[in-house]
Amino acid sequence: MFRKIGFFTLVTLMSAGSLAETMDECLLLRLQQAADNSPVSEVHSFCRQQLGESVILDEQEIAASEISTPSGEDAVTYRLASEDHSEANPFMLTPHRPNYLLFATYNTKTNEEPWTSIYPNAEMNDAEVKFQISFKARIMEDLLGAELWGAYSQQSWWQLYNDDESAPFRETNYEPEIFLRWDTDFEILGFKNRTLRLGFTHESNGRSEVLSRSWNRIVAGATLERGNLVMIGRAWYRIPEAAENDDNPDIAEYMGYGDIKILYKLDQQTLGMTLTNNLRSDNKGSVQLDWTFPLTDRFKGYVQYYNGFGESLIDHDVSTERFGVGILLNDWL
Repeated sequence: MFRKIGFFTLVTLMSAGSLAETMDECLLLRLQQAADNSPVSEVHSFCRQQLGESVILDEQEIAASEISTPSGEDAVTYRLASEDHSEANPFMLTPHRPNYLLFATYNTKTNEEPWTSIYPNAEMNDAEVKFQISFKARIMEDLLGAELWGAYSQQSWWQLYNDDESAPFRETNYEPEIFLRWDTDFEILGFKNRTLRLGFTHESNGRSEVLSRSWNRIVAGATLERGNLVMIGRAWYRIPEAAENDDNPDIAEYMGYGDIKILYKLDQQTLGMTLTNNLRSDNKGSVQLDWTFPLTDRFKGYVQYYNGFGESLIDHDVSTERFGVGILLNDWL
């Protein structure tokens, strides 16, 4: 979308008069579609990036200029404005987390114990497919000064290459959530705080008996940015369950009480790292490294590395080391 456009292409696509007219039309349409609390700066930024222009007045700047991927700050602004745009269209789903397909992953040691407890002769492959589906919808635009959103995310680990066991889904985690989001614009420790969140999330693997895993949490979060650097932090409180109904009473000992995601925008590529830690003396946690890069106008390439506890609910107490490659439909930024 942010393909480089040279001077002659720019002149061919739009004259000075038609550019102003198109910009006006975009601004009017975006103002009609935007939420009541959307800053005007977000509307302007969205239209500038949609039209692929940067309001260049000097001839020398025109000759030397190129339109490239926006900075981290512009990327967050564009993400928020794009969500307003998709929410105004009933035929579009608004992405929540990245939607991706890792068609080839390798786990150095797959956790077979849950399966063999029910199917003693079953053997799991270390190679499998991993994918995520995630979307959300705005329910209300003004509740306690925030927007109310509902979201659904699903991650699956599919033994596609395991013909001996009929290619089963080894694990699927389902995560519906509801949350309030405040769009903000204040400074903190040199970063600009863009959003605050508070909500409820339920996560389970939909299984019964010995394979059942689930937990309910109250989750608070914030999105901070500085230049090309974006940080998304979350902290959560697990809602206690009765002992007889708790499938995984030790889950917080491995998956901790929050996570932090660090993203760096480098032209059309994004580098990411997600960290968790149980904040205990035994120091259990995880790290996920992400690299996304353009393949086509619609898809990105995706490389993912995971090491630690809690990659999935069934593996919350087992350390995993996985490397995967695939394609990405939408990024965080």
